Amino acid sequence: MKTIMLSVTISLLLSMGCNISAQAAEQAQFKELQNLQDLAMQSKQQQLPILIMFGAEWCEFCQLLNERIFTPMALNGLYEGKVVLMRHAGVDEAQSIPDWNGQLINKSNWAYELDADLTPTVLFFDGEGKEVAPRIIGISEITLYAGIIHQNLNIAYRNMGLDRQIPITPELLYIQSKQAQKN
Repeated sequence: MKTIMLSVTISLLLSMGCNISAQAAEQAQFKELQNLQDLAMQSKQQQLPILIMFGAEWCEFCQLLNERIFTPMALNGLYEGKVVLMRHAGVDEAQSIPDWNGQLINKSNWAYELDADLTPTVLFFDGEGKEVAPRIIGISEITLYAGIIHQNLNIAYRNMGLDRQIPITPELLYIQSKQAQKN
């Protein structure tokens, strides 16, 4: 009887842990862009650049970036709201969103106007909607992609006049954050 109760308790705890992990993962996903005006305000308040990845459901390379780069960046908690504000802009979505000034825009039309309709394209903006770092178009080498993002974030910080820099790789950022927690 004790064995059965122990098994039931362990199963219950594991399922609760999985639900908590699933809920945490759901909240930490690479977020879809909903409102540029609000994001710009947040960028100005937190003094962080905005990274927007223009992608589409049908784009295999976009899915690869989401799975291998952006979702892990969102899940590890080292990026969003700390070094950058990251969003995905689905160019195949019909929903209009508020732009930098609160006017409704279509993501596909906006991507076309920015010459970012080739997916995936990653742009870096300040809170005024000005591009502050080189674009990343396509995927040259997936294993180096996160390092390219770090390099461009450092360029964005400099172009925004911010006295900030992050390490060149996600691994070094992780080590730096662990060392800062100890101090």
